[in-house]
Amino acid sequence: MALELVPAKPEHIPELGRICYEAFKDLADRHGFPTDFASAAFARMVTGSLVQSESVYAVTAMVDGQISGSNFLPVHDEVGGVGPISVEVPLQGSGLGRALMVSVMDHARESGLDKVRLMQDAFNVRSLALYASLGFHTRTPCAVMQPLPPEAVDATIRPVTEKDLDDIEDLSRRLYKVSRRNEVAGSLSGPFRPFLRERNGRIVGYFSLGLAGHGVAETDEDALSLVGESSRGTPLDMARFFCPLTNASLYRTFLSAGCRNVKVMNLMTVGPYEEPEGCWLPGVISG
Repeated sequence: MALELVPAKPEHIPELGRICYEAFKDLADRHGFPTDFASAAFARMVTGSLVQSESVYAVTAMVDGQISGSNFLPVHDEVGGVGPISVEVPLQGSGLGRALMVSVMDHARESGLDKVRLMQDAFNVRSLALYASLGFHTRTPCAVMQPLPPEAVDATIRPVTEKDLDDIEDLSRRLYKVSRRNEVAGSLSGPFRPFLRERNGRIVGYFSLGLAGHGVAETDEDALSLVGESSRGTPLDMARFFCPLTNASLYRTFLSAGCRNVKVMNLMTVGPYEEPEGCWLPGVISG
């Protein structure tokens, strides 16, 4: 088996999307969970956006000249987030996953990025062992949840705009302990645009829906309101968010509001890590 790692290119996108969809579906089906990618078309859309983004390191695995897998390292701010990583199903267990992980970790080190994070499916013990062997520390288990939109519209919540970015940065640094300004700015016009909550003329939280979203809030009620309003009008199979299970009060708040568990994932990190404060809702891009 001749393995070559090359930069991911636009012409790779159709095959990379197919491999990503099939790999995630095969794993989810074997463990009885819904897949993160509802269709090959959706996987191609996600893969395509990553390949074509200037802020993402994207690598393709070629085996005997054939596209066989990929990995990504989005770096919007001071933290990099690994994934999605996928390998052609028949080639899994042959070392391609490790090679793809080493590639993104080498890139992070060479570019001076010392904070790298990822979300790992708790049921996938093979990937858990791989990431641990590469130096990742498990920080907290997180429930992937499906929100329930509230019946009444919350007038304290509105979409984030560019003029809010200074306050968003202050809030993320204070509660999340790292800036997420560029990540939020890049999603202002996307399908899962971020929302914020104002109380007494002050921004007390912000949030964007989806596995790639994230957010912080000062109270459980702020977080619940943000998640609920953000999910209004979103198809159920696309509406997802993470809740750290170490925040028992916040988790119970979501359960009491009718939010459903989908699965559990582990937040894992390499490099300096400072535990967030308040109500923090991580995402797959940079924890």
